[in-house]
Amino acid sequence: MNITVTDDAKEQLKIPDDKMLQLSFDRGSCDIVNTLYEMKVVPKRHPAEYEKILDVEKLSILVDYDFEEAYDHELTIDFVNNFFVFKNKNQTFNNRIGLKYV
Repeated sequence: MNITVTDDAKEQLKIPDDKMLQLSFDRGSCDIVNTLYEMKVVPKRHPAEYEKILDVEKLSILVDYDFEEAYDHELTIDFVNNFFVFKNKNQTFNNRIGLKYV
């Protein structure tokens, strides 16, 4: 999986060492509608059997096991106009996601 976190997004993602980022997505009825709907900072833990942890640019990111396939093995996380933006080479998946702390 090729995940890129832009400099603007990195500035917003100052996550303590004992926490990780959890990305949740809503798999649509067709493969063009895989929308991220939630981004949370959660305590670090072992992934459940349907999850895995991706280590990206000093971030631990908890995702569903088939996350990479859903996003065509490519995802860019950006921060624009006070919201996170997720996109790959073909499309922008969501442009109004905030960061929730749990």
